[in-house]
Amino acid sequence: MSDVAGAAISGRALSGGFFSLRGISVLIAAAIALLIVYPIGLMVWAAFGPGSAVHKEGLIEALTRANTWLVLQNTVIVVAASGALAMMFGTLLAWLNERTDAGAGRTGEILPLMPLLMPQIAGVIGWVMLLAPRAGLLNVGLRKLADAFGIEVASGPLDIYTIYGLIAIMALYLTPYVYLPVSSALKSLDPSLEEASRMAKADAFTTFRRVTLPAIRPALLAGLLLVMMMGFAIFSVPVIIGTGAKIEMLPVLIYRLVYAYPARVDLAILLGLFLTVLVQALLLLQTVLAPANLSAQIGGKAQRAARVRLGLWRWPARVLLLSFIVTAGILPLLGLAFVSLQPFWTPNINFAALGFDNYRTIFFNSSLAGKALVNSVVLGALGGTIGMLIAALLSRSAQVSGSGLNRLIQAVTAAPAGVPHVVVAVGFILSFSSGWLNISGTWLILLLAYLVIFMPQAMRSASVAVAQVGKELTEAAAIFKAAPGRAFRSIMLPLMLPGLAAGWVILFVQMAGELTASALLAKTSNPVIGQVLLDLWQNGSFPEIAALALTATIINVIVVAAVLAFVRRKRGLQT
Repeated sequence: MSDVAGAAISGRALSGGFFSLRGISVLIAAAIALLIVYPIGLMVWAAFGPGSAVHKEGLIEALTRANTWLVLQNTVIVVAASGALAMMFGTLLAWLNERTDAGAGRTGEILPLMPLLMPQIAGVIGWVMLLAPRAGLLNVGLRKLADAFGIEVASGPLDIYTIYGLIAIMALYLTPYVYLPVSSALKSLDPSLEEASRMAKADAFTTFRRVTLPAIRPALLAGLLLVMMMGFAIFSVPVIIGTGAKIEMLPVLIYRLVYAYPARVDLAILLGLFLTVLVQALLLLQTVLAPANLSAQIGGKAQRAARVRLGLWRWPARVLLLSFIVTAGILPLLGLAFVSLQPFWTPNINFAALGFDNYRTIFFNSSLAGKALVNSVVLGALGGTIGMLIAALLSRSAQVSGSGLNRLIQAVTAAPAGVPHVVVAVGFILSFSSGWLNISGTWLILLLAYLVIFMPQAMRSASVAVAQVGKELTEAAAIFKAAPGRAFRSIMLPLMLPGLAAGWVILFVQMAGELTASALLAKTSNPVIGQVLLDLWQNGSFPEIAALALTATIINVIVVAAVLAFVRRKRGLQT
């Protein structure tokens, strides 16, 4: 079919009035834009309008009263240090897995998923239960080992409640955001330059440093800016570890200002806008710098790079790869498991006292914890389904529409990536907690916030799924007078299902374990896992925390495994 005919058919498929594909897409894009612009607009008015802290005190005085400069200094130091570690470690892991004979095969493919399979706050709490200076289980084991050699250690020797512990755990959760773009770039990189370097007798690490790294510079830049943005937005690590270390960071300060007595919502709004400007500046930096660094050599055909033989370094490199899986996923789970079986958190494990009383408390005695589990799973499943359907519809519309609508859809759906989660939450509190728009304390406010926050991820997954299907089948359906909605439902969706299911997994895990917005928006009437875990932590109910966190993680793993098995089966049937 000619391009002209295809464009004509696509145009007819989009037309058809208010409820056409184009009309529905514009309405959805407008609704998403409204859910971003309206709260941010109210925040700007509340921060700078009459009666605001800025209006009464002045900008500098208002910020100084919130102790902002020390908090900002802490934030910049921690994000810069953890981001640098994540860049080094994520790039090395991606290179080892994609380019060397130390690659761990299918095991290596789950590297970026490990920190995402459990709610982030659950993983952080698991690490605290391992590395708390006195009661941490790993510290207890190290002290017993030292005693065996006649060395007496009163506490520690490791202490997670330090700036070093905060940076290390932040780096652990930022590493996947470097691994993903770098790994993707290495898969697409033309291997001829690396092979030429090795033929010139350069060793593997010289080739990596002088050839591979310059060739994937755009992916490295993308990873760097992504870890900076995520570092300024992460809430669970600083609220758990930073609080224990008495190192306050910007997202935590915003949270505390909202819940302080008396509340300083005006200052929270001001700092939220400051954080948004900071993240938007990083996004602008990416758009300015990325075009100047497009130096990667991408082959015209799929080319498989010859694996670099590391010789004696192969097994140490493989151990490094596998240690990330153990560190990111297994160790914190072990910490949670041991503490969840104890009647109270103690460094001295009495195996006779271990039992499942904490799980009975969660499932039968604590209505709040049980309700939070149900709410999180339902919100994750519902939000993932609605989010992927919206993203699929918008991606399809962008594929067959003119450039104007395409740019509008891309701009609107990408916009939430530049708004930190805590800012979305503050904006929703301001916008939807009074008057006829009052939905505070309901599922709806959480669902809308999740859809806004995670729409960029949904669009990325849906765009890939739509691109894999192409236009030909729907153009054929249009020739035979099939309605656009029926063609989308009967042809596009079944073929896109594997890709959409993979995106659904990402949305489900992130929505079910979301903490940053949930800490501000969830209440006892609409509890979710992240918020209940944070409340239990602040109340010191450690064994119950461990039991609830481990249960949530097991549910995530079961759901993810079931959906991925479904995806593999569907792909097998389509091939």
